[in-house]
Formats: sequence, C-alpha cells, structure tokens
Amino acid sequence: METKMPMVLDVISENIIKHGSPLALKGSEVASWAKELNLPVKGDLLFYTGGEYQMLPFIDSLVKTITHLDQGSKVFSMMMGARNILNKTGISPEKMYASVLAKDKDRYNSVCYKAAKVLKELGYEFCYSGSEELYSGALLYELGYLKDMKDYAKRVVEVIKKSGAKTIVCLSPHAAEVFKFVYPKLIEGFDFEIRTYIDLVWERRDKLAKIPSPETVVIHDSCRLARELNIHQELRDILESVGAEVKEAQMNREWTSCCGGPIKILFPELSHVIGGRRVNELKDSGSSHILTSCPYCLSALEGGRAKGDSAVIEDLIEFLYRGVKA
Repeated sequence: METKMPMVLDVISENIIKHGSPLALKGSEVASWAKELNLPVKGDLLFYTGGEYQMLPFIDSLVKTITHLDQGSKVFSMMMGARNILNKTGISPEKMYASVLAKDKDRYNSVCYKAAKVLKELGYEFCYSGSEELYSGALLYELGYLKDMKDYAKRVVEVIKKSGAKTIVCLSPHAAEVFKFVYPKLIEGFDFEIRTYIDLVWERRDKLAKIPSPETVVIHDSCRLARELNIHQELRDILESVGAEVKEAQMNREWTSCCGGPIKILFPELSHVIGGRRVNELKDSGSSHILTSCPYCLSALEGGRAKGDSAVIEDLIEFLYRGVKA
C-alpha cells in the first residue's frame, strides 16, 4: 500500500533543500536583525540562529493556509498547480502568501538581536555567517527525509567551516540537538563543540544585571532542551541570578508537558488544544508570566493562549534583555 506524505511536508522539505530555509527566506531576510551590530564573519565562536526564530511567523501562516484546505479539493489542486508554475521562476508562493499574513515578524527577528546583545554584555566575542547562514535541516531529519538530510548537511557544514569557528552556539535547542547528535553520524570529521545559548549565559550569569520584576515567573521547559540536552536547572540559576522568583508548574524539567508545537504542521487544531492546556498548567503554578527557551514553544504557547487571556508569554532572551536596556 502506497502512502503519500502530506503536501505541507513536501512544501517545507523542498524549500529547505532548494533555498536553505523551510519558507524560502532569503539570506538577507534571515540576517536582517544583525545589520546594526557589524558582526565579523570569522572567529572561534559562531553565533548560529539557523533562521528559526525568524521563520516562525511565516510557518504559522503557511500551516493555517495549507492544512485547513481539503487536499483532495479542486481549490487545493489549483493552488498547488500555481505553486509549481511560480517555483519554476524561482519565486516561493507560500512565502509570498504567508508573509502577507505573518504577525510578530519584527518580534521574532528582534529575539536574535537581543540574544546577541546579551552575549556581548557578558563579554563574549563571536562571529556570524550573515546572509550565508543556512537552516540546520532539523525538520528534514525529524520528518524522515533522511537521504535529503545527509546531502543537505554537507552544504550547512561548508558554510560553518568558512567561519573558522571551533564552537557553535545555537539559539534553538532543535539546532543544538541535530548538530550534537545527528551531524556526527552524517558528516565525517564533524568535531565542532556544540553549545546552547543557555550554556553561555549560565556560565557568566553573575555578570547579568538585576531585573526589576515584582511579579513571579514560571518556566516552560522545552522538550528538546530538558530531555535531549539535559538543560533545565541552568534556566532557574539564570533567573535566580537576575532576582526573579520562579514558580514551578506541576509538570516540569525532564517531565515537562508538550507545548503542542511538534504537531502544529499536521494537526494545528490539536496543537492549539495542547498549547492551551499547557498554558493553563503553567498558570496553575501561581504565576501568569511564562518564560521559555525555544522558538517553537514560544509560538505554540502564544497560539494556545485563550482570547483575552492576560498571561505574559516571553522567550527568556526577551526577559534578560530588559537588563541590557537598563
């Protein structure tokens, strides 16, 4: 019995292979956040975004567009036919459409900028590949496009090697996981040191500015960060160092509940339900100020929040940046 992958997965995988981004974002779009910083392109420590924060609003819009259409309908067939024609001209129609609907684009881009500023405040020197930076390919691996992933990984490594870096610091735990555990199996001699952004901040947390925050905060532990990378106490240490009082959700650390993000592409409605349930679990801690450290968790929790809910949902980077601004 022949089974076909859902069309939305084909769209995303094709874009990664062809454009180096699930939504065919141009390198200049991915790197636009760094214009003011004038970061060097070579150095020992490579700051790696993989375009993951930058692409989240576009992916959300694409998922809403494609998944809610009946893939057997005439409308869907016409849409995909138009996509194939446009693709021959080098234009990504899903990106064009999604970009019209994309919200919070500036916010997600600014997370990268704020992350870099926090690291600079802590005294780190690092380089950035700029418009040449490619997505890590994590979705290819997670969705089972293993042959494509092996070929694509070679392209990513070529860009990384240009930087001359020995260490890669990843903003997204998805990128950190795939670089740390998958790339060494695919690429011979892939011996870069892989660090997460949280690792670096934790090591110099004593230099972080105190953040006036009368309200308490609660941490949503990312599955990838807490389970695969075993990073959870570090988040609490960092928040303690800036003077924040942390409340704990019943399901936390390695036993964290899912945000709903992993199934958003295929089952957006179910993802919304799971995200809403997790938001309520977190608020049951006694705090309605939710912090996380993963772009997909941030997006999923925002999507799961009920209309009119006053809960504050932030990336830890956004929270720490308050100290930099002060």
